[in-house]
Amino acid sequence: MLGHGILSGNAIREAVAEGTIRITPFRTDQINPASYDLRLGKGVRVYTEPLPGREIVLDAKTDNPSRYFEMGAEGMILKPGTGYLLHTEEVVGTSSLVPVLDGKSSLGRLFLNVHFTAGYGDAGFLGQYTMEVSVLYPLRVYPGMRFAQIRFHTIAGEQMLYQGNYQGAAALGPVASRSWKQFGP
Repeated sequence: MLGHGILSGNAIREAVAEGTIRITPFRTDQINPASYDLRLGKGVRVYTEPLPGREIVLDAKTDNPSRYFEMGAEGMILKPGTGYLLHTEEVVGTSSLVPVLDGKSSLGRLFLNVHFTAGYGDAGFLGQYTMEVSVLYPLRVYPGMRFAQIRFHTIAGEQMLYQGNYQGAAALGPVASRSWKQFGP
């Protein structure tokens, strides 16, 4: 892993063996030439209207109401016009690399958008990745399917570790926005 750039699949395998990258559960058949495939977890979170019959208006200063449920083995149909918070089955973390999450091209060709802006991770984060998912056409997805891929970049310069809002239990399952915490009391 000398030099700077993106880790190859072989370097990812070595970093997992050394403990530099944690991926649980880890399966060698999910290694790609320069990334690792992540599977879809069962949890789903969707934002809900504050009062029945009212339009959903999200507010960055508020802890917005949401509903959590789990997909069964039969999967679920994602519908256009709804934003879904889904999560990776794997718990991923590293203290010395920068993880970047992207969608799988095979799902992109079904017009599935895996994330809007939050595909970038930080060194020091350990958890399941929450994905902000939308579709152009109705699409059935299944828990356990390969859904995203993660690549790992080396860091140049003095390293800082993640100290944000999504740690510990707040890094498991599909986690709603905590943007409201930026506004203070």
